[in-house]
Amino acid sequence: YVFAANAIVFIYSLAQMGLVMWELFRGNTLLPEMIQVWFDFGHDQVFAYLVMSASSAGTSLAQSMGSGRIWIAMDHTCKDVNVFCVQADIAISLGFAAFVFVASAGLLSGFRLASFLITDSRFHF
Repeated sequence: YVFAANAIVFIYSLAQMGLVMWELFRGNTLLPEMIQVWFDFGHDQVFAYLVMSASSAGTSLAQSMGSGRIWIAMDHTCKDVNVFCVQADIAISLGFAAFVFVASAGLLSGFRLASFLITDSRFHF
């Protein structure tokens, strides 16, 4: 779940970066402006919650594997296969870092949406 969620957010971020490059080079948005601001805001929110959910679930599972509280093929998985648990901890940490960046993008797209609704322009200046 952690890997799949991070992969989905990565693909979304690449697509969003492509849309921003399109806007910078062409001078207009791919979608109509009203739809574009809602699209950006909605997807930033959904993907921020997705990556946070995956990282939280991964954290719970990693803690359980380290203490041996869950039954997998062997008890104390992290004591027997330490490399796997270190990699899992790194992946979970990167997931939380991704949440910070996607949530920041959500705040900025929320600002753009509010500016658009108030002034009919995505940029308040």
